[in-house]
Amino acid sequence: MSAGGGRAPPYRYEFAPPPTGIARRVNTFYTLETEAGRIEEMMPAYSAQIFVFIRGSAHIRYVGGGEGRSESITINAPLLRAAPFAIQGPALIVGASLTPTGWAALADLPVDKVHDATLSAGDILGADALARIERAMEGGAEAVIAALGEVIGAADRGPVAAHMPTIKAIAAWLAGSFNPALESLHRSSPVASRQLQRVSRRYYGVPPAQLAKRVRAIRAAMLLANPDLPEPMREEVLGAYFDQAHLIRDIRRFTGRKPSDLVLKGLARSTLDPAAHGPAADPLRATGRADLPVVTGLSR
Repeated sequence: MSAGGGRAPPYRYEFAPPPTGIARRVNTFYTLETEAGRIEEMMPAYSAQIFVFIRGSAHIRYVGGGEGRSESITINAPLLRAAPFAIQGPALIVGASLTPTGWAALADLPVDKVHDATLSAGDILGADALARIERAMEGGAEAVIAALGEVIGAADRGPVAAHMPTIKAIAAWLAGSFNPALESLHRSSPVASRQLQRVSRRYYGVPPAQLAKRVRAIRAAMLLANPDLPEPMREEVLGAYFDQAHLIRDIRRFTGRKPSDLVLKGLARSTLDPAAHGPAADPLRATGRADLPVVTGLSR
């Protein structure tokens, strides 16, 4: 919901693609700026994030009862479910959305063990990297994005080299279809089913069947959030689900909203912009479906 329950407050939300050299580690960089005093929203089941608070602060409540409060540099482990968060402004926040290999390079923490949590930036990044980002904060958003790119590019904790062919197979499978079929992954996987399950859990948090469900729900929400979505395409999205109950349950679990609430405005709409979700939105881009407006100006 928007602050005050009325019109969405003014804000600026811009995406910046990563340089080619770190494109496998970063879905996107982004900048969020708002003069509003407080914004309350739902954070979809995002990948791991690095947040740099040049101004302002934030608070997130995880499913299961955990909470996280921002520091100037904040690490959010991958989310397996949507979570409510609040930004206390005025705020200027710069972020990096990490891919599974980017998260492994920085932290090498198994996602099935460490998820839905705020982690110590010092423990993950180290003192030198932390100091580099803190110095960049004095130069504004562009300087912070450049520093984040350097830190992420230099990280070398993971992934395990032997896991890379399987990670690539999973990524190609997810990118190949709006509703990826499990059978096609098993045909293309370079490893047996049991090892495939282990790699998927380590880097994505869940086995492939559950991963496909999460990705499908977020893709469906991206499309259903578009008020101009043609009716045949809407019916195709709905047809990917066994029934209405499954659609409602999955979209609510992974985006925090019911399908009927997905025609959104303001910051809520930006959280479901395909640019925020990296490869999860690839099939939408490939078929021309990723036509949600990117909010780059002041939205009211």
